[in-house]
Amino acid sequence: MKRIRKSRTARFLSWLLTVATIMPMFAQMVVPTAAQAQAAAAGSVQTVIVLDFQNKSKVLGDALARLATDAVAVELANSARFEVLKRDEVIRQANELGLKPPFDPVAKTRLANALGATAFVDGAIEYVREERGTPKTINVGLTVRVGDAATGDLLSGAAQIGSSTARPGITDNEALIQDATNNAAVLAVRQILSYNLPEATVLSSVGSDNVLILINRGSRDGIEQGMEMIVHRDRQRVGRIRITQVFPTDAEARIVENILGIKPEDKVRAVFPMPTFDERSGVVRKVSRGGGGGAALSTVGKVLLVLLVGLVIATAAKGGSASVTGVVAEPTIRALQPAVRIKWKDNIFGSGQTIEYHVWRSPDVQFNPTGTPIAAVGGGQREYFDLPAPFSFWNGVNSFVQPGIVTDPNQQGQNLTTVTPAAGFRSGFPTVGTTFVYLITSVQRIPLVVTTAGGAGGGGGQTGFRFLETDPVASGPATPLNQPTLGTPADTAANVDITRQMTFTFNSQIGADEFQLEFSTDRTFTNPRLIKRIGPVFSTAPNASGVLQSVSVPAFINLAAGTGDPVLMQDPGFAAFVNRVPGAARPTLFWRVGARNSGDRPGPVHALTQRHDDGDRTFRFIYSPVRSFTPADVPPPPPGG
Repeated sequence: MKRIRKSRTARFLSWLLTVATIMPMFAQMVVPTAAQAQAAAAGSVQTVIVLDFQNKSKVLGDALARLATDAVAVELANSARFEVLKRDEVIRQANELGLKPPFDPVAKTRLANALGATAFVDGAIEYVREERGTPKTINVGLTVRVGDAATGDLLSGAAQIGSSTARPGITDNEALIQDATNNAAVLAVRQILSYNLPEATVLSSVGSDNVLILINRGSRDGIEQGMEMIVHRDRQRVGRIRITQVFPTDAEARIVENILGIKPEDKVRAVFPMPTFDERSGVVRKVSRGGGGGAALSTVGKVLLVLLVGLVIATAAKGGSASVTGVVAEPTIRALQPAVRIKWKDNIFGSGQTIEYHVWRSPDVQFNPTGTPIAAVGGGQREYFDLPAPFSFWNGVNSFVQPGIVTDPNQQGQNLTTVTPAAGFRSGFPTVGTTFVYLITSVQRIPLVVTTAGGAGGGGGQTGFRFLETDPVASGPATPLNQPTLGTPADTAANVDITRQMTFTFNSQIGADEFQLEFSTDRTFTNPRLIKRIGPVFSTAPNASGVLQSVSVPAFINLAAGTGDPVLMQDPGFAAFVNRVPGAARPTLFWRVGARNSGDRPGPVHALTQRHDDGDRTFRFIYSPVRSFTPADVPPPPPGG
């Protein structure tokens, strides 16, 4: 018994089992930040029908409902993400099928399928309210729902409040209500475009009575505990599950509804949590997912934990198992050149044990225990920039600080696995426009006891160290890109007519398959409320640079309605110019173009927050330099306007 207690192997095994026991408690205490996952293939266009909205407020009757319907349809069509079928086609098909509005869920799916649409859109004006105060302000609450044509399930939706304040040219209630409705439609479609439902695949099921489902997506992909998901097979609904346990890369669920039998390879898609309005206050109220997690690990969790413990025990002696986690690679620009920022952190096995990290790039410099990584980073550093120059791996004099090698006399495992580059070695930067995955390993210093013969107790020992390299942990895909180059209008262009449709041009960049145009009255583009976005705009030449891209941008001022763009109008100077206030200065408008590869995850460094864990992809682009232009004078409104 004493021999077992004094054995280092026994103490290590006891420590490992203790860690395995307390890991579930840490897992419950630390919840990773959920990232938004792209639900559909990048660049896919959905064909939709927009059904007549309801007007629950009764204010202005069917005319206001029709205005909301048309406004949402126009915004969806302008987004380039939806192909909206014409109203006449929908009415004609409904008559042929003998369907009369208002349509029930079955009628909606029948109508959408008959027209070859992938989804249907409907909605309602929930309320129209006037705020007390001066000047007069009207608020309109609008809900919009996007349903799947095959199953009728909710794919997306929005609940938004549009506001309109009395100003010269718009003072009567009817005009304010119509303007607020248009604003609500713009905000609702913007919300729909920004939300993507997580999707996953069923990996396996455990049990016969109380079946447990394992899917291949976890908290890193936006899966949340309590989330309900639809299970489908070849676009046919086969069941419904509720998430009970979430891990970084996978999740467990219980069956809520079983129609055709859920089996591996079935696809699952999250149910959209449709927001609603509070009846009294009229503010948007989000739906909570609910569902608390139990303190104990579920059956699949216990099995996975046992396998993990066994794997760690089997590989610890030879330097296996990962000691880092959360590896994120984000394209960016440094010193006006393409770069990639890589961030990571230690897990419980790497904390305090790492003397340095190695950075690998696939497919250029794939991980090899005897190979040379693209960089070596000190143990206290958890960030690295992959740059064309300077090269951090080799400075022409010496390489990174390298600890001395202590040979393992028992030849258990491998010794230090790094290779010091020869003088003059240069780490080549990846080809711009090519998608890469970055991998991080760590060099661990492991205590080593060498037993020798002799000594009063029949044996003796010497203490030393072994240096072992852990298994690599990969980032998501990252594509280094050059900044987009702008075409027309020229920088500081004057007298640009913003009351008509405008054309903006720029050049394609190799590796970038989607762009976003942004306009603001703020040169720094730091206030998201003042940034008007046009996109996504899909590249006509994603595999080439210098191909001219042309985008038609809607007018910033609607002379017929006497209104300006709702985003830019939040700037008082622009609003005064649009409203022809005497003495108002001519504003300067700034514009830029962002580029990215839609397959990158999470994408380029977030332009506003700079945070690697920010799941919002709205401003994850490689941006061009900023240009400016000044608008021409606003002509007087048409007679009778």
